[in-house]
Amino acid sequence: MHNWNDLRFLIAVANEGSTLAAARKLGVDQTTVARRIGALERALGVALFERRAEGYTLTQRGRDALALASRVEGEARALEEAAGEWRRSVTGLLRVITTEALAVGVVAPLVAEIRKTWPELNVELLADDRRLDLRAGEADIAIRLGDIAPEPELAGRRLGDSHWALFCSMIYAERNGLPETPTDLAEHPVIAGGGAMTQLPAHRWLAELAPDAPVALRCNTVQNLAAAVRSGNGIAPLPVFLAGGDPSFVRCLPALSMSAPIWLLYRSGQRNEPHLRVFVDAVSERFLSMRSRFAGA
Repeated sequence: MHNWNDLRFLIAVANEGSTLAAARKLGVDQTTVARRIGALERALGVALFERRAEGYTLTQRGRDALALASRVEGEARALEEAAGEWRRSVTGLLRVITTEALAVGVVAPLVAEIRKTWPELNVELLADDRRLDLRAGEADIAIRLGDIAPEPELAGRRLGDSHWALFCSMIYAERNGLPETPTDLAEHPVIAGGGAMTQLPAHRWLAELAPDAPVALRCNTVQNLAAAVRSGNGIAPLPVFLAGGDPSFVRCLPALSMSAPIWLLYRSGQRNEPHLRVFVDAVSERFLSMRSRFAGA
């Protein structure tokens, strides 16, 4: 079987009259052109050119092959044009809900990149820890933390795991010291979740880990929680991808951590819609590339 890519060498040599001119046209060296023409002739079992001092001349079989190759080239160009139309047809609105930390740290920057290729795709990004009802159309896509119950009307992908650990601020550590054991947490104020954030796995973990610790304040988003920790209010669980590389945070009890799965969910009936497929594939690739960051590496 011949290499389809060799047809472009046949067309170039036929049009330009020599391997040297064809090489300039294709942006390769002359040896490559001659080698690919020879490989095509061997694969087809016929001579396509007569080699003469003044250049390459098509044989009768070469002229027949050129006519067929030109049709292939035309179809390839038609495919490229169609693909351009397909890309431009990625239009519509997607309502995406996720946690504030993932919205700010991952999804919002990704949307900007996606829209460079598909400018007619519009995304309404909802940074909220509430669990909107996808089946009722309250959102099109949800990126959620924690285990999920199977729902026949929803399709999902596990994007990875979000790792969380306990952090305080440098100011807090200098003023109060750090807990040396989990039992010591009872002597330190903690910053707990408020509203829908109380249901996040990390805050259930904190409640089990330090049930007797005094609660300094409650926050309803991760960004507020991080600001409260940075201000020296106490100890709180934070995602390591957010706090692990920030020198204003100090990790407490480094041996302790927890992880929660990250799920992407959407209605099964939408799976073949181009604008949803584009977004889902892009998000999946981005989270895969960030797995080491989510793990705290």
